Amino acid sequence: MRIAVFAPDCPYPPNRGGRADVWRRLLALGQGGHELMLVHLYEPAGPLAPTPQDLAAMDARLPRRFAFPIKRSPWRALKQLAGSPWVPRHAATRVPEGDELRSLDAALDAFAPDLLLLEGPWFGQMVKRTARRLALPYAYRSHNIEHRYMLGQARAAQHWRDRIAWRLACIGLQRYEFDLMRGARLVLDISQEDRAFWAARGVAGRWLPPLPEQAFRDRPQAVLPSDLLFLGNLSTPNNLQGLRWLVAEVLPLLRARRPELCLTVVGSRPSAELVAELQAAPGVRLMADQADVLPWLFGARVLVNPVATGSGVQLKTLDMLMTDAPIVSRAQGLSGLPESFAALLRIAETPAAFADEVWAALHAPADADPARVAARRLFTPAGVNEALQAALAQEAA
Repeated sequence: MRIAVFAPDCPYPPNRGGRADVWRRLLALGQGGHELMLVHLYEPAGPLAPTPQDLAAMDARLPRRFAFPIKRSPWRALKQLAGSPWVPRHAATRVPEGDELRSLDAALDAFAPDLLLLEGPWFGQMVKRTARRLALPYAYRSHNIEHRYMLGQARAAQHWRDRIAWRLACIGLQRYEFDLMRGARLVLDISQEDRAFWAARGVAGRWLPPLPEQAFRDRPQAVLPSDLLFLGNLSTPNNLQGLRWLVAEVLPLLRARRPELCLTVVGSRPSAELVAELQAAPGVRLMADQADVLPWLFGARVLVNPVATGSGVQLKTLDMLMTDAPIVSRAQGLSGLPESFAALLRIAETPAAFADEVWAALHAPADADPARVAARRLFTPAGVNEALQAALAQEAA
């Protein structure tokens, strides 16, 4: 099958949850024998701008790719804000115009896709237009219950400017998500819980499992040791809120028992404010923007996930489950995963309970859990392709 995939931003390097989810699915679909064309935006400058090496790495795996830059100006921002009740702001930024639109149309015509795959709502305008123009169906991949996720980020944001920006992004979003799902041939949910949420509101979806990094790589031969490891994006409000809770409320309880205990934080794009904050915190080691996180992931004695808000599936939990190290998490870490996975994690909500679980995990043997090994089989490229083929076959029947 020839699939044109519309991604909300450049999925490479896959150093954040949303990027990693898209990139790993592209690799899995390619392994399944599908011909792919990726359509994506990119930041033209700054830390999020792809490097020539990033583009070359994508083109080595995806020979068909169309990209255009995100454009910003005060006039465009006002125009997008005025139209946000109908087209949410983040979706309005992903509408090409003029020569870019004509070039994209020509590239899609030459590719002649059988299916359009919309990754989240943000490329919705372009996908709906292309579906009408080419008389094609589209599938909608739900990464989150976006209107709830964005509102949660607004509430978790520390600075008023961030709170306002996240809330502005919510305008018109709930209706927009529903409209995209109702128009889709298939709705493919990242999460079992999200699937139930939409089903209760009349949208029938199917679960398409996300993939861990280990689906495509072997365990690293050399690992980097740590006592406790937090792994995650260091710019989203829910991650920051959870990390600060861990450092301020939990770590002092653990260091009171063992003063030399150290928390290692491995993540991308920390602000200067966060870097200074973590460097000043006793017992915290920051390893920012690591090219490869797997040596850290497999070298930790205990993996911790203190994030308390969000939606969809936290890919950090899935990546952690691919190791044999004990995992201590708040309940949100299980969001969207099968109920049986609750037995694979140590769950705690209060600082004292979290510290107690970490302490017990530090003294538990790090042996391979047969139930954990069995659970990993759900999250493979073959599993993704089988789930997609089953959904397409059921839809065609």
